Amino acid sequence: MLDWVKTLIFSASLLIAFTVTPSAQAADIENQLRVATIERKPFAFQQDGVWIGFAVELWKAIAATYDIETDFVGTSQFSEMLNAVENGTVDAAAANISITHSREQRMDFSQPIFDSGLLVLMPSESSPSLMSVLMRKQLYFLLLSAVGLLVMAGALIAFFERKNVHFKNLEHNTRFGEGLWWSVNVVTNASFTIFTPVTRSGRLVGYGLIVVGLFVVSVFVAQITAALTVGELRNQIDGINDLYGKRVGTTAGSTSSRFLTAQSINHKTFETLDGLFAAIEDDKLDAIVHDAPILAYFAKTQGEGKFRTAGRVFNPEKYGFLFPEGSAEREKFDQGLLKLRETGQYNTILQKWFGNQYQ
Repeated sequence: MLDWVKTLIFSASLLIAFTVTPSAQAADIENQLRVATIERKPFAFQQDGVWIGFAVELWKAIAATYDIETDFVGTSQFSEMLNAVENGTVDAAAANISITHSREQRMDFSQPIFDSGLLVLMPSESSPSLMSVLMRKQLYFLLLSAVGLLVMAGALIAFFERKNVHFKNLEHNTRFGEGLWWSVNVVTNASFTIFTPVTRSGRLVGYGLIVVGLFVVSVFVAQITAALTVGELRNQIDGINDLYGKRVGTTAGSTSSRFLTAQSINHKTFETLDGLFAAIEDDKLDAIVHDAPILAYFAKTQGEGKFRTAGRVFNPEKYGFLFPEGSAEREKFDQGLLKLRETGQYNTILQKWFGNQYQ
């Protein structure tokens, strides 16, 4: 009888173990979400190995109301993050993700978490300095050519006019110096102010020097003027309408790239923001078009004093959390977002990262 009771108790224990434990494990899995993100200051970025930023902190605040743990998964490209959500390899994505019709057709967005738009970033300097223009290789070549021309003309005139009264009583070295001085005066004054050559060869050198000298001087001045003018025109950007004909950049696959394409504005795309910002820092771009808060944050931090935003925000858009199509988690985060707005916690997080600018 006792053995029968022990057997019954043991069987019941096994039954409880096999029925309760999987449920407990399932509950743990349900309370842990994998969320894709990407470096986009100030919405999402790593600090000491921990993901922080406006979108990250807002997600954590909503997740905390449901006791949900989050495992943030970093991605290197925006398209990689979107594909991870669409393929279901992650449970959601949190960053500066624009709510668009094409994305909504394939995935599900939460309620908007941020009102944004596009903005233009450009160098702070209004025009290049004269010194930077004079340091160009083309001007060095023209300058060396002009010096070579003067030296050669001075030597030739000193040789052909060696019997001229102006050179007859001079030593050889002094004669060359006088010839060089004469050639400089001919180029600058376009006339024979010191003496007039009397030999046929000397006069040929003189006339040729005037013609060639005027050409070299004109090209030299034209190069400086053109460089200054083009540099100034490149920096006369006050908004989207001033981008035609400029070297414009943005990130690949972004809403800003699609907007520029729709406006027929030629632009170059970059896979990462770091590459985009490096290009304008290396003077390979005249302007960047991208999300307004991203560019404003860059101009006030890393690009302070070197870059500024131009014009007003255009092409308004909204950001949201992104979920796979049909995700049961979206409703939770919609409700959680509404709750944070009602309690004022949303505004607290917003002000922490953007001050009063977006209140």
